[in-house]
Amino acid sequence: PRADRRRRLRRRLRWALGLGGFLAVSAGLEITARVAVPLHPRGWFVAGPSPDRYFVPAPGLTYTLGGSTFTHGPLGTPLGSASRKGDGRRRIAFLGDSVCYGFYASGEENLSRRVEAGLGAQRVESLNFGVPGYNAHMVSATLREHALEFGPAAVIYVFHENDLTNATHADAFRARPSLFRERYDPPASVWKRILTSSRAVTFVMDRSRGGKGGGGETGESGAEGKREPPEAYTPWGTTLRSLLFTDGRHRRYFREHLSAMQAACAKRGVPFALLFVPREETIYLDTGGVYRDELRKLCGEVGVAFLDGQAAFMPRSSEQLYGDATHPNGRGHAALATLCLPWLRTALGDL
Repeated sequence: PRADRRRRLRRRLRWALGLGGFLAVSAGLEITARVAVPLHPRGWFVAGPSPDRYFVPAPGLTYTLGGSTFTHGPLGTPLGSASRKGDGRRRIAFLGDSVCYGFYASGEENLSRRVEAGLGAQRVESLNFGVPGYNAHMVSATLREHALEFGPAAVIYVFHENDLTNATHADAFRARPSLFRERYDPPASVWKRILTSSRAVTFVMDRSRGGKGGGGETGESGAEGKREPPEAYTPWGTTLRSLLFTDGRHRRYFREHLSAMQAACAKRGVPFALLFVPREETIYLDTGGVYRDELRKLCGEVGVAFLDGQAAFMPRSSEQLYGDATHPNGRGHAALATLCLPWLRTALGDL
């Protein structure tokens, strides 16, 4: 009996040591993640003001991500200290997702700030309403519910190919990226809440899921350009292209959103344009511009001015204009700003 007790004691001790070691390693990983990962989703986004914008960037936040530093104004998004009343300058509103927001091109490198500088910051103020993860449904809601309240003299929708995904609010909510899950999920079990509040688990899940879930894909970090040119469309890229060419609900809803944005701007006498920002593989593989021409045709059907970002990038496709497979870097934003300036000078007239 004494030998049996010793064996049971050793067995329990091994289990206790194993469990203690597992907990110690997990705690070490969590501490490391909280030190090394600069931003946690719970601190980046807050609940949005409406069902159509159910998350918005947290106000008054400064952080670094992907080599870029972002500063949110008091209203969230990179608006600086802009107020609804303004300071007398003409305003230009930029709408879109993370491309507009400025991953790999924040601050002075961003399209909105470059346009402001090109037109003269003493006369023009650019407002960036881009939010990572937004699709056309949420961009349209941002224009109606938020951006127009600032009295813009012109509006540019920075369109990216994944904006057609999850074209309805219900679809977007079901397929939202794991990055947004914590504050917008229904109540979950204690165990699930513990896991989703772990920064280490969140970090691993966000990267393992990549582009699945409607938020674009995580590309190789290449702000200085070390990726090989793509030889074929990725499955995700093929899917995105099919949404525009297929007369399905994604295209129909997108057309309705685009028409609604045009109508909202026209009602106030505000010029509205769509700026097409292609994905990197589109630059290399769609040299004939088939996708661009279809998008241009759709814009023409609803009377929206079309700004061809693909043409702006094509002569320089050998240069590295992208920070990853999706987001243009500072050089890419410079090319886009150069494209926008002539249209804005014409649209604003007296500049």
